[in-house]
Amino acid sequence: MRVSRIYCKENLAAGASIQLDSDSIHYLVNVLRLKPGTEINLFNSDAGEFRGTIVTASKKEVVVELDEQVAEPLRNSLSIHLALGLSKGDRFDYAMQKSVELGVAAITPLYTEYSEVKFKDHSRLEKKLLHWQKIAVSACEQCGSHSPPTLYAPLTLNEFAQQKTKACRLVLDKSGEGSLSELEKPEAIELLVGPEGGLSPDELGLLQSHEFQAINMGPRILRTETAPVAALAILQSVYGDL
Repeated sequence: MRVSRIYCKENLAAGASIQLDSDSIHYLVNVLRLKPGTEINLFNSDAGEFRGTIVTASKKEVVVELDEQVAEPLRNSLSIHLALGLSKGDRFDYAMQKSVELGVAAITPLYTEYSEVKFKDHSRLEKKLLHWQKIAVSACEQCGSHSPPTLYAPLTLNEFAQQKTKACRLVLDKSGEGSLSELEKPEAIELLVGPEGGLSPDELGLLQSHEFQAINMGPRILRTETAPVAALAILQSVYGDL
């Protein structure tokens, strides 16, 4: 039987009793219907992963007693910050989920010229950020990672471009001449992908003026939710840990 993995921000140590949060309680009790005596693993980026046993399981409380550490904290060998144009429907959710599985360290949603998604209401934005954070945590629990990526509030493309960084800056665009597999081995990467409408000529000019290198992914035009997955798989395979 597969052992469930649960992300937990608490201090994890052998012998500790950990009370889980409401989201984990719902998942373990209402979805998986786990009972006292069931083994589960708790993890986070500071402590790594610990095996534990559920000692209390109710709709209001789940307590886990931790046993031994089963894994040291997993560190990404390549730091990747994904900047992704906001898009309608579940496209952004899918791209975020798969990007977390592929080991991104940070994600910034972008307002772009052709993006139709705008968050003018603060409460709506807060709900969306919470929704995305849950997707990121769930993806970590599934893929074996120990650390959900840092999730930033949406920025305009200009705001993102003007941030100072020493990372290798890449933007996916069919006009590009660069190749993902022929970079000087980077320690950190900023990967920018536009929304379903792509990026405007003015936006590409702005990015290139801020040291973004345009990368061509080949003759096929990939959807906004497919492009970052394909690019991240290449980057991790050539420079990372795939």
